[in-house]
Amino acid sequence: MTSEDHPKVLFLGDKPRVAARSESESRTITVYGSPSINGRRVGADDLVGMERNLVGGTRSLDGEFVLVSKTGDGAIVASDRFASKPLFYLTAGDKLIISFAYSSLWKWLSDNNRLNPDPFAFYEFLYFQRLFGETTLDQNSKALPPASLLSFNSNTGATSVDRYWIPDFSKRLDGRKAIASDLADTIRASVTVKTSDATSPSLLLSGGMDSRTALGGFPETDLPHCITIGETENNEVDVARSLANLINADHSFVQRSENHYAKVFQKAVATAGGMYSFQHGHFFDLDIPETDLILHGHGFDYFFQGMYLPSTRKKILGRPSRSYSLDTIGFDLVGEYIEQAKYRLKGINPLDLLKPDFADQATDKLRADLESVLAPTRGNTVESFDEWDYPTTSAPGRHYTYLNLLSAGSIAEQRTIAFTNDIFDIYYSTPAIVRYGTLLLAETIKHLNPRLLEIRNANTNLRPDLSPATLTLKSWTRGLKRRLGAKGSGSSDPSVEDRSWPSGAEIIRNSEELNTRISQLHDSPGLASLQVFDETKIKNLATKAREGNANTAAAILSLLTIDEFLSPQKQR
Repeated sequence: MTSEDHPKVLFLGDKPRVAARSESESRTITVYGSPSINGRRVGADDLVGMERNLVGGTRSLDGEFVLVSKTGDGAIVASDRFASKPLFYLTAGDKLIISFAYSSLWKWLSDNNRLNPDPFAFYEFLYFQRLFGETTLDQNSKALPPASLLSFNSNTGATSVDRYWIPDFSKRLDGRKAIASDLADTIRASVTVKTSDATSPSLLLSGGMDSRTALGGFPETDLPHCITIGETENNEVDVARSLANLINADHSFVQRSENHYAKVFQKAVATAGGMYSFQHGHFFDLDIPETDLILHGHGFDYFFQGMYLPSTRKKILGRPSRSYSLDTIGFDLVGEYIEQAKYRLKGINPLDLLKPDFADQATDKLRADLESVLAPTRGNTVESFDEWDYPTTSAPGRHYTYLNLLSAGSIAEQRTIAFTNDIFDIYYSTPAIVRYGTLLLAETIKHLNPRLLEIRNANTNLRPDLSPATLTLKSWTRGLKRRLGAKGSGSSDPSVEDRSWPSGAEIIRNSEELNTRISQLHDSPGLASLQVFDETKIKNLATKAREGNANTAAAILSLLTIDEFLSPQKQR
């Protein structure tokens, strides 16, 4: 039986690469993405046995994939543990409609008179710069959760979703060095399998810890072409180039234009399906050296540097140090998360943009979606930090910056080194106190390629393996010497201009086109159609943004994303 004999599944939009396909008289199994099994690429032979045990077979797959199994009376769709290939679906009678591109699904809903936008999902996007759980921007479709099997019966039109894997939160007690050693081994293995079919792999290299860790996973006899993006050849570029030169890897600086984000605005919003702010479309339309695979360090920062854990900066003698302590999480974790999640909208209170009658419903939506994400963890976690991080790490494919990976994928196939089952298992087994800060990754780099620790961290302009106490002392001493005008005082902390990506305020400041769009936000037909936003409040916010108020930038960029996604011409 061929795929043409299974008309009950309708794919909308582009699909990822086909990794393997198996066809029999009763079933067709197709795996999209770049999965592996037992340390090698998945092939058609690996799928043959899955007909008898699809759950066990799916559980044995490693890395980034979506599996689609079609029979004469339905289908089963499986996501990987990361939801690395975000998939959206709904049913239409005896058909399952699925898409990797939410914009395509949105258009289908509009064309078939089934479009029912969810105004509180748009608010959730504004609030968190992302969506959680199964939520999409409409009330008919859903997002497939990670590590899940979506079963569809074409005879009844019924669907069900079941998890095939739940993280093991049991914590290791053997300490940072042992964990780093194991993590280094899994990173090497990931690099090996993810590059096994590539002829000219590239690595997006910055000056921090995540991509440096990824670089360490390559053997020095088979290094990638390193690429650093920036508007100018700044400190970040200098550090990245130094890392590449140190181990004799090729390096290219690719310049991004000052108004890059305005130029790619429409493409970024369409690719994101309105679910990620367009400001993360860093790689669209860039002319990078020829490559057939783009790799990067995404994931290592929030897996192994604890960047979203609740923490407080310590003070010494009344001065802020480089040392932090983890905060105690109270009884109402979801409530605290809504108020304190580090990537929630800052600078303004999002509720202030709503009509007063909708505030309670909007907050209830946030709480309900977070509760749904946390449901599989109930009774299984060891630390309260497990639950705190789970909304972020349970589905990395919905991370608020994920558009940067989608934009890289518009140039060449992209794969995420951190997205392997073994690395995920190490993350879940590492106590929060061990995976907070830079020391775990520094210890991992020591196992991978210790020479990479000789180059300063672009985030501090100091060695990346310094303890918080030493980092504090050196930064204070450096600052004192600089104030005294002493020779050899060294570089200072990097400025905004030294980063790879501009701030939201810079994006607005650099574009007349975006400023024109901002001035029209209060008259946006799309925002008005949601019926929950207060046009006067949006007008006041837009005025402040155009006057240069940086605190408004994040909200404005998200509102521009919503406005563009809902613009009438997109519904044609």
